[in-house]
Amino acid sequence: MPSLRLVTGAALGLVAGLAIPHARKAMMQAPSALAGDWLDALVAEHRLVQAAFEKLLATGEDQAHQREMLLSKIAYALTKHGVEEENVVYPALSETSHAAEARHLTEDHAAIKTFIYDLRRMPAGDPSWLVRAREFSDHVDTHIREEEEEIFPVFRDALSVEENAKLTRMLNWEGFKVA
Repeated sequence: MPSLRLVTGAALGLVAGLAIPHARKAMMQAPSALAGDWLDALVAEHRLVQAAFEKLLATGEDQAHQREMLLSKIAYALTKHGVEEENVVYPALSETSHAAEARHLTEDHAAIKTFIYDLRRMPAGDPSWLVRAREFSDHVDTHIREEEEEIFPVFRDALSVEENAKLTRMLNWEGFKVA
């Protein structure tokens, strides 16, 4: 018969194995969840991506590994962010008079995925790599400006307090799922 220590150790290992991934997910989603409503959360995520781009664009050709690591960080953040927007905000936009904007923003996300793909295929020490990374950063900045200055504030203001709260809960759940 197994000893009590062995059974206890196995049980604790099982609990830890089940809890740790959820704790990591909660930690990854916490900055967005604590930011406020859904738009505040997205703006906070935008700033994190822009800060990573600043570091990336400041690298030299001899810092290929750092470029690759920063690109991975940006790709992860944009993927998580994209899931939140594509699964929550854009469908909500589509239900209103903002369907055209939702389609446009979805197309922007496809272009973002192409930028990531292109950069991963290029040698990070290649001089043209940083040129492409700058184009990528400019594309993301334009996308962010459209969302933050033109589309999202108007949409948020058109929603009721209850609708905004529901969108915030949905956005945080999507972020938690993919964190």
